[in-house]
Amino acid sequence: NNMKKKLLSLMLAGMMSMGVCGTALAAEGHSTLGFVDMQVIVTNFPGIKDIAQAIADKQAALQKDFNNKAEKLDDQGKLQLQAKYNQQLADFENKKMQPVHKKINQTINAVAAKNGVDSVVNINAMVAGGTNLTSDVVKELNK
Repeated sequence: NNMKKKLLSLMLAGMMSMGVCGTALAAEGHSTLGFVDMQVIVTNFPGIKDIAQAIADKQAALQKDFNNKAEKLDDQGKLQLQAKYNQQLADFENKKMQPVHKKINQTINAVAAKNGVDSVVNINAMVAGGTNLTSDVVKELNK
C-alpha cells in the first residue's frame, strides 16, 4: 500500500509538471479563477488503483530482472542496465497515465466552462479566493 501511495505521488508530480491543470478560454470582461486538488482527483480517478498496480508490477518485474542480470555485470554495466530499465518504467508509466492526463484535463475544462470559470490552477497555487471545482471534477469523472 505504501508502494501505491508512492506511485500515486510520482504520477501526480508528473501530471503537475506536464501542466495538467488546463485553462479554459477566457471570457470577455472579467476573469474567474478556479482551482482543483489534483491529488484528490487522481486518487479518485476510476481505475487508478489498477493502473498503479500495473506500474508497481512492472517495476517489480524490472527490479527482479535487474537483480538477476546485475550479478554478472561490472559497475558501468549495472548503471547502463539501470538507466535502460528506468527508461522502460518511465515509458510504461507514461503510456498508462497519458489517457488519465487527457481525461482529467478534458473534464477540468468542461467543469470549468459549465461553472463559468475562465482559468484553473492547482490548489497549491491558490493563496486566496477562487472557486473549488475538485468535487465537481471527481463526480464528472466517475459518471
